[in-house]
Amino acid sequence: MTTILENLKLYFQNNSKEQIKKDWSESEKYNGIGPKIDDFIEQTIYHHKIKNNKDFWEITSLNNITKNPKFTSDFLFKLA
Repeated sequence: MTTILENLKLYFQNNSKEQIKKDWSESEKYNGIGPKIDDFIEQTIYHHKIKNNKDFWEITSLNNITKNPKFTSDFLFKLA
């Protein structure tokens, strides 16, 4: 199985500039669908950083539990 990068290299090696330009122009119809690539990359980097940041999740969860009246932890406590 080849990687995306390897496939991309093969594509550029095996196609003429004219074919590449033709293929690129045909893909322009998809420009309005989904996020732009730079937005996608920025969001991916952001989520990768916060995923590995344990403090972010702990602080966010603590704020949800203590300050948000709509948040429920799905536990009921009976104080006797």
